[in-house]
Amino acid sequence: MDVLISRENKYDMLKTLLMVIVLWRESWLKPLSNYDIETDTCKLCKRTLRDQDFVTSCEFCDIGIMHDICANEHVSNKHKVEVKKKIELHRDKRLHDFQ
Repeated sequence: MDVLISRENKYDMLKTLLMVIVLWRESWLKPLSNYDIETDTCKLCKRTLRDQDFVTSCEFCDIGIMHDICANEHVSNKHKVEVKKKIELHRDKRLHDFQ
């Protein structure tokens, strides 16, 4: 059985296949000292935090302060289900002008 697909539907199907989802992390720079955050090491890689390292914490668990890059790896590997839920929850929300 042949199914006719309109040109617009083909375009929408192709667009869906090629769509990439990126995760926008609400980031703002707040200079803190290691005394403020009460640690001097990354909780994931265990390396010492250096001057002006970018750090964050996991919004899904209480692992602690870690490098941004380490947090990306941690969330991607340990919280796939939570990330998928968050994507579905926020899929149709538009970004604010300042984002």
